[in-house]
Amino acid sequence: IVNVPEKGARKHPRGDNIQIDTKDILFICGGAFIDLEKTISERRQDSSIGFGAPVRANMRAGGVTDAVVTSSLLESVESSDLIAYGLIPEFIGRFPILVSLTALTEDQLVQVLTKPKNALGKQYKKLFAMNNVKLHFEDKALRLIAKKAMAKNTGARGLRALLESILTEAMYEIPDVKTGIDRIDAVVVDEESVGSVNTPGCGGKLVRGDGALERYLNEIKLKHSAENVEAAEGEAEGESEQSSRAMSM
Repeated sequence: IVNVPEKGARKHPRGDNIQIDTKDILFICGGAFIDLEKTISERRQDSSIGFGAPVRANMRAGGVTDAVVTSSLLESVESSDLIAYGLIPEFIGRFPILVSLTALTEDQLVQVLTKPKNALGKQYKKLFAMNNVKLHFEDKALRLIAKKAMAKNTGARGLRALLESILTEAMYEIPDVKTGIDRIDAVVVDEESVGSVNTPGCGGKLVRGDGALERYLNEIKLKHSAENVEAAEGEAEGESEQSSRAMSM
């Protein structure tokens, strides 16, 4: 039985408390536990030799550890690691089961952006739709956003910050132009909008005029079709050259 303050304030001897029976309550605690992998690495005495092994010198110096390496280390977490991390034994002893979560992959981060009911991409599309403006993400841009989030080790939480940096300028400009040929029909996010993993992009691209997004998408399709035709012709030429050489031999 636990006595809990009725109004959620700090416990007071004369305050009103509610008695709660914790017999049938499952307590789950979670946290980021920043740099816990360093404590685990010190315990395991991992060397820096081999594919995917953490470089202990880099970890001691405060360097950023690869998300995959961090996840593999956290999978071997023990109660002693949490105590060495700074949590008191009396607290850790109440949690007999320890489970680590693996870092999200690129594909999973793209799904977070697009698939759930309240996905970030859908939220921004609805926000833009309030001004009768469409929002279009290219597939390569979504993957690049996911890669940038992975590079920063921020996981899904970093996706919103990345989208804000890409779309903020467009969100400020949209309400100012609503009519005429300068009306913003859509905002397109492509690879140039996102930039590279280590450098920022130019932000969302404004597409102006009625039906501008459809025309833009058609141009992209034609461009991709032409590139595919050129690639197929190049492969055919290479195969014909190889066959002619074989015949001459």
